[in-house]
Amino acid sequence: MSDIQITSLSQYVEIISKLQEDKYDFYFRGHSDKSYKIVPTIYRNHKLIFHEDKIVREAVLRNPEEFVGLRSNFEVLSKMQHFEFPTRLLDLTENPLVALYFAISTNQRKDGSVIAFKINKEIVKYYDSDTVSILSALIKISTSKFKAFNEEFKRNILDNDREGLKIIKQRLYKNSEQSVITTVANYVASKGIAQEVKKLLTDLFNQTTLIKYLSQEIRNEKPHFTSDIDIFDFQNHIIYVRSKYDTKRIAAQQGSFLLFGIKEGDKLKHAQFEKKQIETTNYIVPFGSKKSLLQELAKFGISHERLFPEITNSAKVIRSKFDK
Repeated sequence: MSDIQITSLSQYVEIISKLQEDKYDFYFRGHSDKSYKIVPTIYRNHKLIFHEDKIVREAVLRNPEEFVGLRSNFEVLSKMQHFEFPTRLLDLTENPLVALYFAISTNQRKDGSVIAFKINKEIVKYYDSDTVSILSALIKISTSKFKAFNEEFKRNILDNDREGLKIIKQRLYKNSEQSVITTVANYVASKGIAQEVKKLLTDLFNQTTLIKYLSQEIRNEKPHFTSDIDIFDFQNHIIYVRSKYDTKRIAAQQGSFLLFGIKEGDKLKHAQFEKKQIETTNYIVPFGSKKSLLQELAKFGISHERLFPEITNSAKVIRSKFDK
């Protein structure tokens, strides 16, 4: 990740305006402290991700009125993110000025940063896509159900007598320290693999107890879902989700999300960025420039009141105005 210093709005706009590539879209995220790590909140504490399914159920249990009418796990995730529950989502914005605001609005004695995400258009999905449903359904499955997954998948392969599995069986024995799904995914991605072998491995993958459970969870929101779950949807997958502007805040902030899957078939490990899919550039905002940049942004309608249009925030702004 390269670092570029930002000290004025005109400089920032000039740099951002040059971000354009045919196969990629650009999205942004601002941090008031440049040391912030790009990790979803549910993965910032081992105990939180261990209890993800319970956190989701407790959120709905204690606030049923907020979740009435939500039809999908992704909608539940989005609502939870809005209310600052820990989730596997990471907020992004299409508007670089909004990201800049978040980089400078607080922590006035620390350098902030804006991160530009260069995202391959292949991983840009809409809120109702099957891939979004698959990764979102992970929130309902307990960590304990993942423990036997790799061994069961391995056993499904080793016990199968079908032609074409000789090479992958050899690799599983040779790479015994590597997770089974990683070995299989690397093999399936290599050149020269027959389509019937890929199909067979996908079938064996979908026959595991965990994937059957995941498929059932998806059918709870999509009754006609009959597709196989792809091995790559379950191995180090991160997607960009174009979500509905279903709250004033998301609309005002032009918000969207990165949805993080898992790595190595282990729910406790979050997916990592792969360069061919997502690249980042870091723009550092020195703390001494934050105040002047805030004033410049306000002239263009980028302010706390505009980005947080809930009535409680409006009340604070109005009171502050007349208190002065």
